[in-house]
Amino acid sequence: MKTLAGAVAPAPVRQAWGQVYGAIKKRRARRAFERCTDSNGRSVLPNDAIATLMREGYRPPDPVRYDADGLVERANEKVDQLSRVVDWTSVRTALELGCWDGMIAAVLRERGIEAYGLDITTTAADARAVRAGVAFLRSDAESIALGANSMDLVYSFASLEHFPHPDRCLAEVRRVLRPGGLAYLSFGPLYFSPYGRHAYRQIPIPFCHLLFDEHGLHQWAEANGLPHEWPYVNGWSLQRYRALWQSLPPDLRVVSYREQATGGVGIELVVRHPQVFRSRVDDFDELLIAHVEVALRKQ
Repeated sequence: MKTLAGAVAPAPVRQAWGQVYGAIKKRRARRAFERCTDSNGRSVLPNDAIATLMREGYRPPDPVRYDADGLVERANEKVDQLSRVVDWTSVRTALELGCWDGMIAAVLRERGIEAYGLDITTTAADARAVRAGVAFLRSDAESIALGANSMDLVYSFASLEHFPHPDRCLAEVRRVLRPGGLAYLSFGPLYFSPYGRHAYRQIPIPFCHLLFDEHGLHQWAEANGLPHEWPYVNGWSLQRYRALWQSLPPDLRVVSYREQATGGVGIELVVRHPQVFRSRVDDFDELLIAHVEVALRKQ
């Protein structure tokens, strides 16, 4: 952004203007969504509109590093994130759900914690995590092969949205947590957020899974020589997750909770195609929340 004199405005000014502009875009989109009452409108766009939107220059989120050094860097960042809510002096045993490479658990092993990593496959287990002594469990999160009241900490990053039944998973988490133990779940992007289909590396159009049908997305990717074996997502809405926290048993208490906004990514598409969004989403706010972080304490 430039001033009248042609100079670039200071960063705080650009940031403030960006926030104002973003708020205006979201208000326009909300009005378009709420005013659209045509239940007979088109439920999805035709497949040829994928190419049209791709030409508009949408870019995927910043990539995650999966090289050897990147995995270590990411693991340490996630342990720092856990440190905001975890008192490590009380943690002797820890379990990661959806551990994949197991490098977060490897960092905990270096701290002397008995660390377990659970995933439906162990083919991605990093050799460094194996050498560190991480105990890998090949299982889904609805049947954890650990005893009741055995874990001081259960945690998960970017996984709950891939579990078919988060409520059943939470019941198992409650079972294996000892009294006083902590569960920390950080997950997303949520299904109705801009990148909720997890297809953004090949089709970076925000809300592509709401604007187009699943078969059409796969067809387009295949026709363009792009991978399209996208991960399973459970399709849970933000409201359904909120209801899950509200329905917790008395001995499982929320101690911290945060919803992360999308920043209005792709919200201009709601203005252009309100009938599509209205046919797919009941609540406009579903489009504005991308991630959730929740910490639960077992009493």
